[in-house]
Amino acid sequence: MNKIITSRRYFLKDSLIFGAGTLVVGPLAKWSRSMEVLTRMRFGLVTYLWGQDWDLPTLIANCEKTGVLGVELRTEHAHGVESNLNASQRREVKKRFDDSPVTLLGPGTNFAFHYPDPSRLRKEIEGAKEYIKLSKDIGGTGVKVKPNDLPKNVPQEKTIEQIGKSLNELGRFGADYGQQIRLEVHGGCSRLPIIKAIMDVADNPNVGVCWNSNEQDLEGQGLEYNFNLVKDRFGDTVHVRELNIGNYPYQELMNLFVAMDYKGWVLLEARTKPDDRVKALAEQRQVFERMVAKAQAGNASGRDGVKIDDVDNKLRVTINGRLFTEYNYQDMPRPFFYPVIGPTGVPVTRNWPMKDIDPNEAKDHVHHKSLWFTHGEINGVDFWGEGSGSGKVVHDKFLKVSSGPEMGEIISNNKYVAKDGKVICTDMRTHKFYNTKDGEIMDFEISIHASEGKVVMGDTKEGSMAVRLAPTMRLKGKVGKGHIVNSEGQTDGSTWGKRAAWCDYYGPVEGQVVGVAIFDHPSNPKHPTWWHVRDYGLFAANPFGVHDFERKPEGTGDITIPAGESLTFKYRFYFHKGDEKQGKVAEHYREYAATK
Repeated sequence: MNKIITSRRYFLKDSLIFGAGTLVVGPLAKWSRSMEVLTRMRFGLVTYLWGQDWDLPTLIANCEKTGVLGVELRTEHAHGVESNLNASQRREVKKRFDDSPVTLLGPGTNFAFHYPDPSRLRKEIEGAKEYIKLSKDIGGTGVKVKPNDLPKNVPQEKTIEQIGKSLNELGRFGADYGQQIRLEVHGGCSRLPIIKAIMDVADNPNVGVCWNSNEQDLEGQGLEYNFNLVKDRFGDTVHVRELNIGNYPYQELMNLFVAMDYKGWVLLEARTKPDDRVKALAEQRQVFERMVAKAQAGNASGRDGVKIDDVDNKLRVTINGRLFTEYNYQDMPRPFFYPVIGPTGVPVTRNWPMKDIDPNEAKDHVHHKSLWFTHGEINGVDFWGEGSGSGKVVHDKFLKVSSGPEMGEIISNNKYVAKDGKVICTDMRTHKFYNTKDGEIMDFEISIHASEGKVVMGDTKEGSMAVRLAPTMRLKGKVGKGHIVNSEGQTDGSTWGKRAAWCDYYGPVEGQVVGVAIFDHPSNPKHPTWWHVRDYGLFAANPFGVHDFERKPEGTGDITIPAGESLTFKYRFYFHKGDEKQGKVAEHYREYAATK
């Protein structure tokens, strides 16, 4: 499945890095220096009016020239990108965008779903499906549609339900093509309470709201109230008019987007007809940047960074006010992190056995609890499973719990207790959580202490630094659509039991492709590690299980820790959008490998 947001093109970060001391060349040099503060929002163009008579080469050239690097192609315009294109023409469109820095966001269609006539409604739905296929073929990430009215001779509730159900059908269809359905706040449904009612029916997670900057946004209790009605359902695109013309409170709107850390595209849908549209487009980008910078300055005090709080006997980790994970450590077979929220705002780990809420989740391996570290044979005791003879990793105390604008940290001590109550060994764990703009990053460092005498970490595949992923990320299973790749270029099932510096497991979750990469630090014993990575969603780095992985004599993978000494392992979890290339996993690993 395609990704929903094309991270390859985030401000040309594959080829350009904005900031002090950076050399930028070409047509972007004049504007890139003004973007002093990077934002997850990006500025783009809807081809309506200003781009309606530009053919595709001209459109791409003008967008690149002005630094407006995203575009929604309104249908029936001069660029001619319509559903009647043949396969060769679609490849040509895709190639033009792939060879440019401009991100194609997809078609902006006029399909609407309010019609009382069932045959007309079906025609609209099927027409939208053809543009979903087109968007996939040309490299887009979604299709814009409309509600679009409330017929007077039909009960309003019936029309709302019909629109919502139509959107759900398209949401399911679009997910199979990696395409988001974007409902423009438009027409007779422009009042935000109406849009919210539609979205309450259209509960498919692949359906999002495209804010449209209408006068109706200011009705009732005002902009912020109406904004908050639908902000949890925003898609990857929103529409604005000229930001410095008229009475719409665009600065207030930008403040709201920055406060929620909106990660999508703000697209200019122009209404005026300036003599020099290219110049006007560049000016609008500059106005956008000034508004965003002002909003960021005003919001700086409200950005909490990484905050760790004790909530309900768990440590809750939030990043800029949003839940990332919770550290579960009391009355458990071992400490673990659950849930783990990925970069698209949805969990990337399995809910079961903590919660039984998803019928698509396999009810296997009760010991696979979200994200954890342990091992299956320590002095002959199984700390991996939860059988009748298994030991437990028992939380002892916290040495440090700290929050901060850039990083939060949890340092703890734990005891490895056999069934008979004997302490086998202890550990010290350091967890670091980072406030970054490029995915979520968590470092996990563990020092295992032979505090009670010699410790043998046994040769078994059952371990060690592990995560159990969401069912749709699996390689196999009813809903599994995932993939695995490692630093050696091996993929999917061939990665099991192989040695690699890093491994990445990615797949769709609620319509968007996300990935989880685990990095093995070069200082770790036996680096590069072996990977106990299964097609059903188990993903673990295991430096011990040589007997299982390479069919060598039992005990080959043992590691002995002499009495009084310690053994330390360092890992990094990198949660990213897209596959390993879009997430730049290899690049992030190189950065991690350079750390001490």
